[in-house]
Amino acid sequence: MKAMQIVTFHHICRTLGITAAAALVLVLLGTETGRNALAWAYLQSTEVITNAIHIHTFPLDRFDPTCPQCM
Repeated sequence: MKAMQIVTFHHICRTLGITAAAALVLVLLGTETGRNALAWAYLQSTEVITNAIHIHTFPLDRFDPTCPQCM
């Protein structure tokens, strides 16, 4: 085993990403403003889903080779 290992760029980026994510979680959960922002985002998303009249999905029968009207 080497006495001094080389720290790669990928390792530094991964460490900084984990640190930034942990700091963001602490700020969002640890402050009143962060909790209000999370509550607002949750309420907005549930309101949008509740008010959605039609959720248009992609019809999978378009891929059916035996369907003449789909060609």
